[in-house]
Amino acid sequence: MSSVPNSYVLSGEHDPRQWSKWRRWAIAFVIWHSIAPSGIQQQIQDDFRTTESIVTLGVGLYNFATTFGPLIASPLSEIYGRRPVYVTSMVGFTILSLCTALSPSVFILLGCRTLGGFIGSGVFSLYGGSLSDMFNPLERAPVVALFTIMLQGAPTFGPVPASLFGAFVPWRWLMGFIAVWAALLSGLLVLLPETEPSAILKKVAKQHGMPVTPTRGSSKDMSNMWREALFTPVTMLLQEPIVSWTTLYHAFVYGLLFLLLEAYPHVFAALYGMSRQETGLVFLAPWVGNLIGVLFYFVSLKPHLRTRRNQILFESSGKRQISPEERLPGVVIGSLFTPIGMLWFALTARPDIPRLVPILSGIPVGIGMTLMQLSLLNYYIDLYPTRSASVVAANCAVRNLTATVFPSVAVPLYNALGIRDASLALACVSCIGFPMALILLAYGKRLRVQSRWAVQDAVGVPGPVAPLLGQSVVQGYGGTVTSSRTS
Repeated sequence: MSSVPNSYVLSGEHDPRQWSKWRRWAIAFVIWHSIAPSGIQQQIQDDFRTTESIVTLGVGLYNFATTFGPLIASPLSEIYGRRPVYVTSMVGFTILSLCTALSPSVFILLGCRTLGGFIGSGVFSLYGGSLSDMFNPLERAPVVALFTIMLQGAPTFGPVPASLFGAFVPWRWLMGFIAVWAALLSGLLVLLPETEPSAILKKVAKQHGMPVTPTRGSSKDMSNMWREALFTPVTMLLQEPIVSWTTLYHAFVYGLLFLLLEAYPHVFAALYGMSRQETGLVFLAPWVGNLIGVLFYFVSLKPHLRTRRNQILFESSGKRQISPEERLPGVVIGSLFTPIGMLWFALTARPDIPRLVPILSGIPVGIGMTLMQLSLLNYYIDLYPTRSASVVAANCAVRNLTATVFPSVAVPLYNALGIRDASLALACVSCIGFPMALILLAYGKRLRVQSRWAVQDAVGVPGPVAPLLGQSVVQGYGGTVTSSRTS
């Protein structure tokens, strides 16, 4: 790969953040829908009945495959741009969804589902980079909220239509509908413009006949670049304490959701004799919590963030921007809601208490998960502006891995410990997020100084000239370029 000279800057129509608001929102809307079809796929596995072990295997293989797709798709998007990876991922998902709908045997279906999970999961990890390309920190929050509702709502709201329609809608029709919808989205993704800064700069440089220099001023060959790109998410996960801590806890909370998806039917059927269709409605409680979490973020946390930004700009005479750590109060609050919900469930899931009471415990769980997702995604984008796709990829991979493992231990855990003790154990483990968030809030700036990739404060760090001039250095895989954009 190659890069353009550092003297060339993004401006006007070439800078995604200077595109009109409707254009940026339209692109975000298409990307938002591109992650929607995958959300109910694992529920469709329930409609293909062979044996219980095969159904569980299908869900596990799909989730396991989605662990690896983001690790490859995200760094490739920073080499070749977002658009080619979006299109390839969605077209592949479309073809494999159609093959799944036409599968003559359960084993072919499992193979198509596994490959579909691997190829289609690439879009899940790219949206963070795309939003960072197009929106500054204050503009980004509403767009991130849409993605959060989809990502968090898919596993919580998905069981509702699955349980209601599964009895009379053939699974092949459902997969066929998914394939048609994915095909329409593939067509829309083809029309999307490129948003990755270094990819845009290279294209513009070629159009203007500007010389193209080796990557980052070195003589790296393509194999070295591929090696760097593909291993960057893993490297950041292992070497960046901030990424490691937040990802592991976020993965636990996400896995907890999938554990509850498996445990709820077992618990409510045993305690209250609820049918499968009735237990599907139980998942509306976490989904309502998702919506409340989004509202809380915009009513309380977003105004606080705007106030802090204006205060920092005033105190520094416009020379400093808000720090990434200002995003962490949402993580602190979210880490409290999740154990509260689990404790509520542990103490009220009893035959002598009306079933509505333990059902409502899902609301604080949903609130905590949403605040965690919203705050962490914005935190990652602000903290690693040139590596956000790789960080989100690492986060997605570990989360998908826990989503694969946790459901298999749900029923054995509740059978071994009982409903109360199992829920209490999960509540205790989920409490570790609160001190972790407080540590990051207090010492996050020190950890940033020691990081290879984290953004540094514009004042008091080496090379402050470009940020003070309203420019930022873009360290893409394709080279080092300078972008004249302000956040």
